[in-house]
Amino acid sequence: MSSYLFEYANYSNFFEKYQVSPAGVERLQYSWNEPHRFYHTEKHLSFLIDKIEKSSLSEEEKDKLRLTAFFHDVVYDPTAQDNEERSAEMLKEVTQHSVTQEVVEMILDTKTHKPRTELSRQFVDWDMAVVSDSDFTQLMEWERGVFKEFQFVDYSMYKMGRLALLDEWTRKYPNNSQNLQNLMSYLMHHRPRVGVYPGSFNPLHNGHLNILHKAEKIFDKVIIAQGINPEKDAQETDITQLNVFKYRQTEKFPGLLTDYLSKKESDCDITLVRGLRNGDDLDYEVNQLRFMEDMKPDIKVIFIRCDKQFEHISSSAIRNLEKIGKGLGHKYVPNGGLVK
Repeated sequence: MSSYLFEYANYSNFFEKYQVSPAGVERLQYSWNEPHRFYHTEKHLSFLIDKIEKSSLSEEEKDKLRLTAFFHDVVYDPTAQDNEERSAEMLKEVTQHSVTQEVVEMILDTKTHKPRTELSRQFVDWDMAVVSDSDFTQLMEWERGVFKEFQFVDYSMYKMGRLALLDEWTRKYPNNSQNLQNLMSYLMHHRPRVGVYPGSFNPLHNGHLNILHKAEKIFDKVIIAQGINPEKDAQETDITQLNVFKYRQTEKFPGLLTDYLSKKESDCDITLVRGLRNGDDLDYEVNQLRFMEDMKPDIKVIFIRCDKQFEHISSSAIRNLEKIGKGLGHKYVPNGGLVK
């Protein structure tokens, strides 16, 4: 049974007609299911395909729109500015059919929202239907997805940019202005629940990620904050450069953790996340918490225990393994992590 939401097999004849190989279809499947996608997913793809299938357009026009739907967001990296261009390039890589250039232009039109043809206008309208036609509940679902996709951005900046964009769209789509204004009002007053997971992460290891994944199920987002622990070795790993954190907010902070937490509270409800391996860790963390409560009486903290298979892993142990033999610590470090 397919693990994908969208049944690509139903379009096997279509892909064959337009010379998209099975390997090309696999690239489509993989891309639409990347873990950093929360709105630009197969659910969005299915919505567009459904609109196309139910339309009264000719089969030739539908085929062009189907190709556009499959490939318009096939490349989606929220940290980049050239997703549409790269999506168009992927289309040209997997098919050399004669309609490719027209579809490429429609894909690029989804970036500017300035369609060059009537067929492109129809696709852009469907692609933007979440803004132009959705009720408030649907807009909230959209907002939650986009927020998760842009969780690498500090919320104060995200909120400012999002409100500016919604204000522009309120004027552009007057028929749905009330719902969009309600969403703006929600954003103005909303305070997301944000966890701050601090550490030296020297190096980041699989136990850290285990704690992070558990915290992300509790909070709207988690900030990974790297401080310098005076009891640990000189800092070597820069978490802001680790690929494993590409789509998450990472920050380095000097000074006291309590001061850092206070600075993050202007737009968010902040909770400190501390990971535990065993009872010794708990004793240490509770003792440290008493000091932090003296400096910040309103501090909120959650202790999360790692799974049993990670209890023995520590950054210092990994560093010692690396001193004994280069590469011995790699099995404890996630892909995209770093052992120096």
